[in-house]
Amino acid sequence: MAQRRTTLFAALALAALPQVAWAQACPDAGDGTQGLCMPATDAASAGMDRAPTARDDARAGYRAGDLWQAHGQVWQAETVTAGQARWTRMTPTRPADTFGAHALFAGGPMQMVSGYHGPALDVEVTQGGQPAVVTIGIGADGDLDHAALRAALARRDGGTFANVVRVYDQSGHGNHLVATPQHVVHVGEVRIAGHDAISWGEANGPGGFILPAGVRVRGDGFFFGTTGTYASSNSGFSAFPVPVLLGEAGQKNTFKLFFGSYSLDGFAHVADGMDPDHRTDLVVMNSPAAVSVYGDHDGYHLDAANSAGTYMRGAMPTGMLSGGYVGYNADGGEWFVQGRNTGQWTGIVIADVAPRREQVRAFQAAAAVAGDYMPQLRSVFVAIGDSRTEGFLLADGRNWPYLMQRHGRYQSYDFGVSGATTRQMVGMLPAAEAAGRNASSRVAVVFGGVNDHLPYNHIPVDETLRNLAQITRRLKAAGFHVVIIAEANTTGAPRAEIQKAIDSHMITVDAEIDPFAPGQPMADVGNRTYWFADYTHPSQHGHWVLSETVWKRVGGWLMQPARN
Repeated sequence: MAQRRTTLFAALALAALPQVAWAQACPDAGDGTQGLCMPATDAASAGMDRAPTARDDARAGYRAGDLWQAHGQVWQAETVTAGQARWTRMTPTRPADTFGAHALFAGGPMQMVSGYHGPALDVEVTQGGQPAVVTIGIGADGDLDHAALRAALARRDGGTFANVVRVYDQSGHGNHLVATPQHVVHVGEVRIAGHDAISWGEANGPGGFILPAGVRVRGDGFFFGTTGTYASSNSGFSAFPVPVLLGEAGQKNTFKLFFGSYSLDGFAHVADGMDPDHRTDLVVMNSPAAVSVYGDHDGYHLDAANSAGTYMRGAMPTGMLSGGYVGYNADGGEWFVQGRNTGQWTGIVIADVAPRREQVRAFQAAAAVAGDYMPQLRSVFVAIGDSRTEGFLLADGRNWPYLMQRHGRYQSYDFGVSGATTRQMVGMLPAAEAAGRNASSRVAVVFGGVNDHLPYNHIPVDETLRNLAQITRRLKAAGFHVVIIAEANTTGAPRAEIQKAIDSHMITVDAEIDPFAPGQPMADVGNRTYWFADYTHPSQHGHWVLSETVWKRVGGWLMQPARN
């Protein structure tokens, strides 16, 4: 099919603007089925939308080097002595600026390099049954031409998406990212603090972007970072998703970052030619944050807001890694499987240098201001479950834990994995416990059990109940308010047995939520408004109902002001 190509750059005012414009909060996004804007307003942050004080110290869980962002200003903790914490104001620029000429690629729907204006994305839309490619640029004010994007979206055929087929390199090296033949990355469906995001999702299908051969980094000297969110950041299935692979897929000398691994443990994992799977101690949140990994001669280092992880093994491979891919696909091979993870990214940075820690913090600080991230948040929400929490069959990662963030600002972690049994949910507990450390308030929601009794699992009901009891008991011991969602009315689900265990206090929780009770919107799994045709998985409307139902029960706990 022949493609029509147009270029849309709005006439943007050239008035002088601050070098880094503070991102704006989103209005209410409705039910999330016609686009989603994240996150909630700054005021819905349990009192954290303020400047740090001397009492924001080690007792409150902060460490030297931690960042704090509020109202477009960012601070770094110099010391965290009890009652005498000292936070220094930083002056960030743009996320890629800290790497200078070492930034081999910087791009996305947000300005990643100071002073850049020009093309940002090539977007393919379907008009009258024919594909047309539109170039959306970043104007002289440093912002994406949202009006041009909205105009392209308005002209597309009903029921179709705008697919990103190219991400332009803002670094000046010409290392543009080109989509795989499967064009599955959307734009215009999710906005983060006013920025349009490029979004993946379960229903989008497999695909991503190819890194050109010109992106060449040393195995012991590179940086990869993203801004935006990971909507199911902790999910894993058979050692994918793989947000990034550096090097040629299938070759020995590669590096990759992935989540959960075969054990579905919820931690970030790294791999190279010397070690195919190493679990780090980092759990990546699925609330807005910058996430990065870099390699040096000591090992690999990972950062997500104020959380960090390492794999210190000694000397790293020193060979060159050329090309690779960015996205969510099967492990290093053909693009045929969509990984159980989604991303909504506003920017990507790749550098050919092992950065100093101050450079990494500069990247994080710039991203926090540009994306209105709050690394200082101390309320933690954890969801443990299966495909109904992961968001199976949904586009662009809009599962119920993600939709909940429309109401409040907190650290959110989603451990939902398609196919997970309660045995595997028990294996997610160490990551959940790690995520809750140093939190001021902790809330965990557990939803699972139906997969235990599928023909290929054969887990007895008694074990299902024991596993759920262990999960809730350990979460309570870790300081969480624990909520369980009653099983659905899906055929074979142990709804009655789980209810009896709750009533008898074998499964001890702080609250139970039953959106499937008679008279509730989701009681009938045959209702095609709220359920897909498989009678098992909630539709996008169903996830919206779940998000509203859960928030009404747990929001008060999450929004309690922290007390030092």
